[in-house]
Amino acid sequence: MGQPVPARRASRRTGGVALALVGLAAFTIAQLGLRLWVRSKPRPIPYGWAWLLENPWRRRYRDPVRLAGACGLRSSDHVLEVGCGSGLFTPALAGRCAHLTALDIEARYLAQTAARTAGLPNVTLLHGDLLALPILAASMDAAVLISVLTEVPAPVEALRECVRVLRPGGRIMVGEEFFGPEYVLPRTVDNWAGAAGLRCIGKQGNGWAYLHIYEVI
Repeated sequence: MGQPVPARRASRRTGGVALALVGLAAFTIAQLGLRLWVRSKPRPIPYGWAWLLENPWRRRYRDPVRLAGACGLRSSDHVLEVGCGSGLFTPALAGRCAHLTALDIEARYLAQTAARTAGLPNVTLLHGDLLALPILAASMDAAVLISVLTEVPAPVEALRECVRVLRPGGRIMVGEEFFGPEYVLPRTVDNWAGAAGLRCIGKQGNGWAYLHIYEVI
């Protein structure tokens, strides 16, 4: 009389495990398809996907204050934040330097950043393209690119454009994260940087979420 109950429980557990495995397989296939599609034609993250930038879970491994500290900015630095998006990192970066120029190609993202940085006197917003920065040569001390470099079709040229606007001794900080569909391995970014005339002087994080700091050779 007591045997059917455990049998039903075992059946439920087996069904639950099978459902979880099916869900995991579907998620993996969807992720692979999305990554292949994005890598075939890199592009900035659409405005409709802004929730990905603001996901609370993302802050657990991309905390703005910790990231700004890891960049090693100096209080006298004039910094360019390329691809500021919704401004998640902008206030924290601005708090570490003399002046921050936050640039994005999407005007609606800049509007969000404007709201987020209202009252910060050392922040300037700029609409522009990473491959043709509307910035004077040798006018910046550092450039910060968080989950941005892999969104352009020509990453080496993008890094060279960043080099153009840097003063002698300037640095470029590049961060990428696995959960971004455009993710590439750290060594790939190192190879791009080398081709752009940069050398790595600092590495933080791991393969899931990393930050590399480069300087001009």
